[in-house]
Amino acid sequence: MDEPNEAPENRELYALLNLSPEASDEEIRRAYRQWAQAYHPDKYQSPHVCFFSISLSQLFLCCFAIPSQSVTCFGIFLSQMKDIATENFQRICEAYEILSDSNKRQIYDIYGMEGVNSGLELGATLNRAEEIKAELERLKRMKEREKMAAHFRSSGTILANMSLPHCLNGDGLFRGMAMTSEIQSDLSKRDAITIGGNLAVDGNEGGGAATAVFRHQISEASSVELVASAGLRALVGVQASRTLSSHSAATMGLALSLQDGSLNLSNLWTRQLSETASGHIQLALGTQSSIAVGWQKKDERRSASGEVKFGTGSFDTSVHYTHRFSPKSLGCIGGRVGSSSLEIEVGGGRKISKFSTVRWLYTIGIQGIFWKFELHRGGQKLIIPVRTVLAFYVYGPIDTGL
Repeated sequence: MDEPNEAPENRELYALLNLSPEASDEEIRRAYRQWAQAYHPDKYQSPHVCFFSISLSQLFLCCFAIPSQSVTCFGIFLSQMKDIATENFQRICEAYEILSDSNKRQIYDIYGMEGVNSGLELGATLNRAEEIKAELERLKRMKEREKMAAHFRSSGTILANMSLPHCLNGDGLFRGMAMTSEIQSDLSKRDAITIGGNLAVDGNEGGGAATAVFRHQISEASSVELVASAGLRALVGVQASRTLSSHSAATMGLALSLQDGSLNLSNLWTRQLSETASGHIQLALGTQSSIAVGWQKKDERRSASGEVKFGTGSFDTSVHYTHRFSPKSLGCIGGRVGSSSLEIEVGGGRKISKFSTVRWLYTIGIQGIFWKFELHRGGQKLIIPVRTVLAFYVYGPIDTGL
């Protein structure tokens, strides 16, 4: 039995099985069984037995199948030979998987491994060489876009506040708008940078800010971030994260405000409580000190979360539950109670495409009644809350901030 020889890229798989490109399906199956038996790793189980206990044919196969991995005859142990045989066995299996599939074999014969790896599929509308070539070019462009997207990840939110009562009174429908945008790029395997900004307009007032974050992965268990922000909340800071164990992690941050010179310290501890649940404790010390305790639980059909937060002169409690009725539809309910808030929210959503999801939410609270529409596509969000009833009166009028 001859050894595989060097061949052009779209003939290498045939050479691995010592076949011609015109080989029949039966010849491919017979060659695969022959080579798979010769290279099967189970023949090299004991790492303490020398080469003298195996056949000369097996020794020849393992020594000369891959010239770059040839070894000397004397002193060869089966553990070394098993590594070589395992690699050859995997190559033989890959060759058989492609050549035994008529569609993959046809693509391989025309475009080699590039066509096979592109995900090109033949069918009733894709059977001529021109159509195959056009589809291959389309898939190549799509993979290039995916590769670019892996290095540059963007996200953003557009929030448009509307009010029907104000519109009926002749004050206009729109009451304010806010936009946020963020781009993250990997500089290297350990370094990444994130640049973001936000703009907000509320009545006759507005403002904005820009933020830059540089992240360095020190090791598999720890990382550090440098933060700088300009605008309404100008500050500089540093944040360090570390995985304490397989179930817990901690993050500590220190920020200096460039407006009033105040220091703010934050600490976050997270722990995996079970396979589907986790909890966290967050402590903030500074001009607005607070402590928060929360938990999350998520599986394939449902997710729930809750948090209790106490601050200097304030408190806030929130819970949220989401149930997935199918891979494309979900329902959710949530509530919030605090020193300045009281509301309940119910709604649902549906996935309308591979990348897009729409949601409808109905909120009742002391600040009014809202219908909220959300469109999520990739990392982008469009949120349109429409106020249908103005703020309720609880111990006097509530300042809505409009």
